[in-house]
Amino acid sequence: MQVAECLSGYRKIGWQSGAVFIALSLLLVFHMLQWPVYLFLCALFMVLRLRPKPVFDKAAYEASAFAVLLSDSNAQCCYVNEKWSLLSGLSLQEALGDGWLLAIHPEDQLRVLEMYTATQHGVLPALEYRFLHTDGRVVWVASSLLPVSACANVACQELLTDLTELKKQQTERSALLVEQRQLKEELESILSSSNDPIAAVDMDFCFSVFNQSYANLFFILYGIKVARQDCLLQYKLSSEEDRSNLVAFWGRVLLGESFVIRCALHGDDKVPRIFDLSFSPQFNFSGEQIGAINVLHDVTLSAQTERALQTSEELFKAAIQSSVDAIYVLEAIKDVNLMLIDFEFSEVNQNGFDFLDLHSQSTPPAAQLKSALSRIMYAGLFDICSEVFLSGIKYQQEKECFSSGKDGCWFLFSVVAISNGVVLTVSDISQRKRSELALAAFSGLQQAILDSAGSAIIVTDLSNTIRLFNRAAEKMLGYQASELIAKETPALFHQAPVAKALIDEFESELGEKLPDDADVFSIQAKLYIQRDWIYQHRDGHVFPVELTMNVVRNQNDEITGYMGIANDISVRKLAEIKLQQNESHTLAILDSLHDCVLSVGADGLILAANPAALKIFSYDNLSGKSLSLLFPRLGKMNSQQDLAQEIFVCLGVDTQGVSEVIAINREGVEILMDMALAIVEVEDKHIYIITLHDLTQHKLDEQKMQETIEELEAVQASLSGSHEQLSQANQELSRLAHLDGLTGIANRRLFDQTLVQEWARAARSGECLALAMLDVDYFKRYNDHFGHQVGDECLKHVAATIASALHRPGDFVARYGGEEFVLILPGTDQTGAVQVVETVLEQVRHLSIAHQTSDVAKVVTLSAGIAVLLPLQGIDPYYLVQAADRALYQAKNQGRNCYFVAGANRLTE
Repeated sequence: MQVAECLSGYRKIGWQSGAVFIALSLLLVFHMLQWPVYLFLCALFMVLRLRPKPVFDKAAYEASAFAVLLSDSNAQCCYVNEKWSLLSGLSLQEALGDGWLLAIHPEDQLRVLEMYTATQHGVLPALEYRFLHTDGRVVWVASSLLPVSACANVACQELLTDLTELKKQQTERSALLVEQRQLKEELESILSSSNDPIAAVDMDFCFSVFNQSYANLFFILYGIKVARQDCLLQYKLSSEEDRSNLVAFWGRVLLGESFVIRCALHGDDKVPRIFDLSFSPQFNFSGEQIGAINVLHDVTLSAQTERALQTSEELFKAAIQSSVDAIYVLEAIKDVNLMLIDFEFSEVNQNGFDFLDLHSQSTPPAAQLKSALSRIMYAGLFDICSEVFLSGIKYQQEKECFSSGKDGCWFLFSVVAISNGVVLTVSDISQRKRSELALAAFSGLQQAILDSAGSAIIVTDLSNTIRLFNRAAEKMLGYQASELIAKETPALFHQAPVAKALIDEFESELGEKLPDDADVFSIQAKLYIQRDWIYQHRDGHVFPVELTMNVVRNQNDEITGYMGIANDISVRKLAEIKLQQNESHTLAILDSLHDCVLSVGADGLILAANPAALKIFSYDNLSGKSLSLLFPRLGKMNSQQDLAQEIFVCLGVDTQGVSEVIAINREGVEILMDMALAIVEVEDKHIYIITLHDLTQHKLDEQKMQETIEELEAVQASLSGSHEQLSQANQELSRLAHLDGLTGIANRRLFDQTLVQEWARAARSGECLALAMLDVDYFKRYNDHFGHQVGDECLKHVAATIASALHRPGDFVARYGGEEFVLILPGTDQTGAVQVVETVLEQVRHLSIAHQTSDVAKVVTLSAGIAVLLPLQGIDPYYLVQAADRALYQAKNQGRNCYFVAGANRLTE
């Protein structure tokens, strides 16, 4: 709806009216006496221009398709049509003035008023806001505000459109989008967090979604990287069986079927993997099937476990039925409080029925078991079964039975706990017992013979359980036979790493892998090996033995056990070790000697030569060569049996001393050498040990030394006279180098050395080090007034006075430069340093050396700066000098004839 532009209270002024207005104005200016006529004409002009504003047309607004609200420039409502009343819930009378704002939602009122304010600035805004009805109903509207200029008391009109239904639809769509987003996030979370492969396909067999586990499985099985929108039918799987099964399963579920099936997937490696495949159709919100979902759960291990369990059960039943022993599987019966109250038969083999005379093949009650056990005088076995079930500890006991038909029979009763009961095994050991009793008489004699043996003897059966342990073994290993027989194995005496190393050695010799439970001693016994071994005593110490292993055979030449015979070889081993050490030491000594050492047999052949001999004689190896090769000038030797003795006689060498000989090396060079000879007995044979020392260089050195001695004696005679003079001159130079030439006290060079030394000493001892810088007040004026010679005399007196004021041996004074002096006071704290400086300053004043040009006194005075530190390693000692120098500057700056302590922030006179 369009409204005319807003008009002012007057018509627009045209050029004619403008001309009239100008003419009237000129008339006023030039004809002031005619002003009443002029006023009349002006009033007439204004009346002619004035026209009333029209009133708005209500009928047009009532017929409008929009809800309309008219307001003035102050946002006061002038009119609303019926559509506006329906939207807002307010009548025309209720909306007039400020009443229309009551219909607007409180949260939107401020925005609406801002919209009206913007209109006054020429902005035409559009806004969406809410009406709040008295019954709580909310109505959304879209508002556009337009100015109105052609109607009296109307500034603008607001046109509104109902948006409630549109907003409702938008809200519903937003909620639906949020729900879909949540469902998507939940789906992605489930897919990503699940270890089970999950995939979905659409109706065309194309993958719509899958998790990483599914992609990994497909790649591991078939080497295919699954991608979304890929069609399963296009994949060429390495296993045609797998492809056929998967296509058939997906086809069934895409036809609407839902099922779970266990299937093996083979993959490229042809290793079957068992999966539980769960297939279900996928529907949209309309109930239409849009695809299918497959979840795979790997049950390979559980399937293998089930098969192994089934096989184990079958083997268990077969073992029970085929066993020659009586076997009873007893299942525990518990009350409501899970307390054991009884047992009942779960499994019984045929021998079990025969042994207890159980004629019924049905599961007999526990009462029959108690009755049957009482017939063999072993009624207490029921209580034993209960204890084994509750504790889990295996029970095994041999028992002689005296019941009817079983007199003199021995049985081995074994009870082992299982998850829901116990297994009772009864073995007939009568024959073994009778054999043991028959051998009992002989065993005493046998034991006596074995106990008298000096070697430790240990016998085991085929299960490696100890059956015999003689007294020598008890003494050697610290165990009693009663502790070990039928209870332990020889592994108790051996170190596991050593036994493992021997197993590895046997495997290397045999060229094949031995079983994990292979026993090293049974293998050694079968191979008839005698070797050194290590035994471990009961107290933990180890010792070497010579161990011989043999098999024990019965009358049928069958192996029934193993016997080990051990002898302690600790003494022999110690001797061998000592001999080996001596040999190692001897070889090391020979290798390190610079002299030649040769061992020679009686036949004159060299047995061994040390590295020095090989180097001197230029041979790679001398073993097996004749000793005459090194002494060819001896001529032809006649003796063959004792050629070495003949060579030594020709050389003039014996065991009583050292002789000089001439040897020749491989290049033919003669070598003058000292030879010493020794004879040792090795296995009743003479071995000659020759030691040769090269004298060539020694002779040359002696000659050169003699010449040098003669020359030195001549030089020494000429130098001895001037040495004493030079020494005295050096001492004087050293003294003068560290003393100040004017004052006679230490100079700057000696101060630098002393400061470094005292700083290091204080840092080590943790003591304080004090330093004071002293300066003669106004000394330049003194020199200018009295002259430099008098000034030098003044400095000498001051230096002597400072030196006399120091009483400790470690205190040090030096001339630092010009009229400055420095004190080093080791082991002195701040109080001690102040006392020394005060004494120095006072004694200098008492010299009463006249100084009329001084501003502080009529005599020569000193100013001082004091610094005290605890030296630390790594800190420059001149930091102390700088601190004292700054303190001296403070003393001068604050009046002189005083001292200042660094860090004290005060002047002290």
